[in-house]
Amino acid sequence: MIIILDSRSIREGGESGMARPTLRQQAYGQILAKIESGDLPKGAVTSEVHLARELDMSRTPVRAALQQLELEGFVRIASKHGVLVLDSSSQRIGDLLEVVASMALFSVGSAHVSRERGLKELSRELAERFQALGGGAYGASGGGSGHEDATHSFNAGPGDLIAFEHELLGRLISLNNNAEMANTYRNATSRLYWSRNDRRWHAPYRLQAQEQVAELIRAVGLNFEAYRLALFDYLRLLKMTWQ
Repeated sequence: MIIILDSRSIREGGESGMARPTLRQQAYGQILAKIESGDLPKGAVTSEVHLARELDMSRTPVRAALQQLELEGFVRIASKHGVLVLDSSSQRIGDLLEVVASMALFSVGSAHVSRERGLKELSRELAERFQALGGGAYGASGGGSGHEDATHSFNAGPGDLIAFEHELLGRLISLNNNAEMANTYRNATSRLYWSRNDRRWHAPYRLQAQEQVAELIRAVGLNFEAYRLALFDYLRLLKMTWQ
């Protein structure tokens, strides 16, 4: 039987009083890290034997880790042909991005019913964070057109900006206090290779990305319809620029 564990529990296995990760968990974490970092690039073919040798482990925990990664959509195990690191089809990318957007929509929609003031405060906080990166501002409270700062130069590079976006969406989804949704978000962004997709923060998309992230943050503190429209505009940009 294969036990499915989310990547966070594996990576944090030694913390918060948890038992030391098993060899299978260690193998899973190390192989996933290689995939996410590009050490095992999309389309690459490896093998159970090679990975076991590289990780200095027996084949049993490596095999179990690969089976889990196959179930999660990262690899395909082909008998006698090795292990293929799956490329992301446009359909698969679109599906995963829609899962993320749907969770962010549901969580903020639920919060608008009972925590409107908290959303305004969150919007202000996130706007300040984005401004600190050089992202310009539309203003969390919504006065004026907000385009006067839209051409600010960034103090941060693409890596910092996509990390901010990842945290932004994670914060929005966490408003629902649903552990399963949080786990789904972590898994989806891993499968999307989020940390390696920065095309939107390069020309000719950079200004559009800057404006749409700022608008999304602003809309969090406005009303649900404004937020829904801003989120869908942002989702379209992600789909258009994802690699």
